[in-house]
Formats: sequence, C-alpha cells, structure tokens
Amino acid sequence: MIESYYPSVFKCKPSFPIVVDRGFKAEIWTKDGRRFLDFSGAATSLGQAHPKVVESIKEHVNKITGFSGLLAPTEPFLRLGEELKSIVPVRDASIAYATTGSEASDFAIQLAKYVTKRSVILSFFGAYHGLTGYALMSSPTEGMRRVAPRVSDTLYAPYPNCLPCKMRSLPCDDCVDLSISFIEEEIIGRAVEPEDLAAIIVEPLQSHGGIIFPPARFFQELRRISNETGALLIVDEVYTGFGRTGKWFGIEHHGVEPDIMVMGKGMGGGLPIAAVAFRGRLLEDWYLCSGGSLGTFAGHYLSAVASLATIEAIREENLIENAKERGEQLSSSLREFVERYDFLVDSRGTGCVQGIEFYEKGKPSKKVAEMVKWALFDRGLLAIQVGRHHNVIKLTPPITITEEQMDEAIRIIEDSLNEVKRVRRDGL
Repeated sequence: MIESYYPSVFKCKPSFPIVVDRGFKAEIWTKDGRRFLDFSGAATSLGQAHPKVVESIKEHVNKITGFSGLLAPTEPFLRLGEELKSIVPVRDASIAYATTGSEASDFAIQLAKYVTKRSVILSFFGAYHGLTGYALMSSPTEGMRRVAPRVSDTLYAPYPNCLPCKMRSLPCDDCVDLSISFIEEEIIGRAVEPEDLAAIIVEPLQSHGGIIFPPARFFQELRRISNETGALLIVDEVYTGFGRTGKWFGIEHHGVEPDIMVMGKGMGGGLPIAAVAFRGRLLEDWYLCSGGSLGTFAGHYLSAVASLATIEAIREENLIENAKERGEQLSSSLREFVERYDFLVDSRGTGCVQGIEFYEKGKPSKKVAEMVKWALFDRGLLAIQVGRHHNVIKLTPPITITEEQMDEAIRIIEDSLNEVKRVRRDGL
C-alpha cells in the first residue's frame, strides 16, 4: 500500500515501511494487522489513544472545534495555563502558547533578543530545536547547513558527552570542563563580547544528538555564565518534558532554573500544541504575543483539552514514577548487554529516554545500528537511529508502558542483538 504514495505523492520516505491503523498506549497496529511496541515515539508521552484524552476530546468536540486565543480565550485555554504554571520549574512563570515545538523555540529566541536588546545566541553541536527560523539556526545538523544562510548570529559550543571520557578512562567531568572552557575562552572570550550574548539555548538531554545526558554541573555552569553575562538561559523541554525522564521536566535532574522554557510534543496527548514559560515579567510588553497566543491556532481548544487530560492522567496514574521504574528496568538490562556484546559500547539515558551506541573496529558504526534497527522491526519493536554518526538506537517508549511490555521489549532487544552478533560472526 505504502509504495503507491512514495515517491508519487510524498518525496520524503518515512522511517518505517508500514501504514499505521490504530494504537493504544505503547502499542500500535498496522493496516495489515501487525502489532508493534512503539519505542520510536516523541509526539506523545502517554502513547496512543489514552482513554482519558480520548474521552475528554469526545466530551468537548461538539462545543467548539477551534477558536483563536488571539481574539478571546476558552476555559481550557485558561485552565491549562494555570496548570502549566504550577508544574514548570520557572519562577513566577508566564505562559504563551504555540502550535509546534519549532515555533515555540523560535519565539523563545526572538523574545530573548527583544528583551536583552542583544543579537547573539549560543547553542550546542548536536542540538535540535526545530525546523523554522531561529530554531533551525540553533540546530547545527546536516539539513540546517543546506538551507540556512551562511552568515548567522548563532554560535555553537561542544555539548558534553561522557562516552569519549569513559573510553579513555578519564573522569566524566572532563567533558564538562572542555565545554565550559570553550565557551568562556573562545566564545565570550574571543568571538563575541559578553554583553552581546542574548541567550544560551540548551536541551537537558540531547535526543537527536544521540541520547546524551551530561552531568548536572554542566547546566549549573551555564546558569552561572548566564548570570554573569546577563544572557537568558533557555531550556528546550520539547522532547524531555511531561514525565519522560522520570521527572516532570528534564532540567529538574540538574537543579537549575531556566529563564525561559520551551514545551511541546508530549504535552498534547497526541494533539499539536506547544508552549513557552517565561520568568517573571519578561513577556510583559512583547508585541508578538496577543492574549497568550503566538499564532492563530496556538492554544487550540481541543489541544488544550487534550493537554489538560494528559496532565491529569500523569498525576492520577503516577506515570512519572512509572517512567522512572520502567527506565530502571530497561537500563539494567541494557548495561548487561553492553558487557555481553562487543559492538555495543554504551547505554545511557534516564526514565523512558534511553539509547544504545554501536561501534565497529573502534569507530562509530551506522551499519551495525541499522542492522539492529531492522532486527528490532522484524520482531515487532519500532526504534530509530540518532546521533552525529547515526550509530545510536533511541529507545523512547511512552510513560504508560507496563512492566510486562518492557520485559517483552527487553527480550526483543536481546534477540535482535543476538541476530546481529550471528550475522557479523558469519560475515553475512
């Protein structure tokens, strides 16, 4: 079926050659009846068709299909803002809605430039903040360099990765020192004046960059640099927010309070919605924000309803604790696999955001990671490749996954690794 549409209608192929028919929490089924555990997900922390989200949408869809918050708010629009303010780690937060994480990141950067009257943004190699405007410019990927202007006021620093330190038997903090030294000596020490730095934008855990989870001291040092230079600290929680890491937000693992926080993906229970939380009075006179909306469909009625149901489900079903427990269940097995398979060099992450990294002959191996991806697929588990060298398999189940489903996933991962080991041994 899928061959009829690619490339005749859509030029860009999806990650998997399937057509999805339905889903429930951590499981999906295809049009031809195949069942998969979805460990590839990012768009919803609850997985598919969570009953609380579905019932809430059914209850409200006959009332309003969509009324722009630019004109007047709906009750869910207002209530969601209050709920977000109660859970974000941003002091005296103000909330503004966007439609996607890319938009929200873009607006956060625009606001930082507007408030500080400065131009330079500091991002990090391996980052992903979106596909539009300033968000794209803050995401130094292969795709960005093909479309972005050659002159930019965005600079990049190394994002600490503990694996090279471990492979050289060095303390993990060495990578933190290298990154912070680069920022202080090469960026605000040489490339730009400190008073020109508008903001530092950073993810608490890099997903596209390869599931990289730096030590807390890195973020504490970024907070110090922001304070000393007068720059704003923007934390991008689009991927890591709403329980995925075993806390409401990933930055809470590091004990750091951002000035601006970006949210999206998991907050809508599968419907498109994003938001930005701003410290104190930062948002007070920003002309781009009208009524708490950063666009016509920002804070959409049904998306706000779904987001409220998502937050309620996370609280009532103790899903943050479940994410933590299922993450420990998965990570303990992954650590064992690292000891058993010579081509699997590292496992890392937290909660329901985990990754495994593959090497061959001492170098990152995209080929081995791809073999593992398709072995997982053949056994009914969806996971994708990420990282600079595409040699990391990202394992990100929804936080609703059960202990039994995680056991099943671990068996699939082990069987897949055994298959790849056999194929490599036999030279097939």
